Amino acid sequence: MIRWHYGRKLPVANTFDKVHLLAIIEKEMGYSRLAFLNQFKCFAKEINYTLADNTITLPLNSHSNNCSNKCSNNGQNYINSDEANLSISFCEQSDRSIGSLNIPRLAVKFIFRNYTEGQQMEFLKRFDLSFQRGGG
Repeated sequence: MIRWHYGRKLPVANTFDKVHLLAIIEKEMGYSRLAFLNQFKCFAKEINYTLADNTITLPLNSHSNNCSNKCSNNGQNYINSDEANLSISFCEQSDRSIGSLNIPRLAVKFIFRNYTEGQQMEFLKRFDLSFQRGGG
């Protein structure tokens, strides 16, 4: 399994099937479903997205203009395609218990279709910064 700074990248990541570039990244996050959706609303206040059950879908052009450096890291250009989109699916898991402390868990899967690796990294960087919780 490939380890990636922004989550666990599955083996299918960046396979090219003559038409579509596909990358799947999984994360485990310490959020309940409600807390995740509330935080996502703050993150996506200027992004067009649709929410159906436990899946959020974002077309590429809905957030690409909001990315710093125009999401073209490492010299990679945009794939300006109507077929490019990002699906974020999530599923609540049982709480993680550490002594008397219970931490909610949410399994989150990002499915990038027709995104370059630079676009994936830029989106996940912004996503991770938005979902960080401070400690002290």
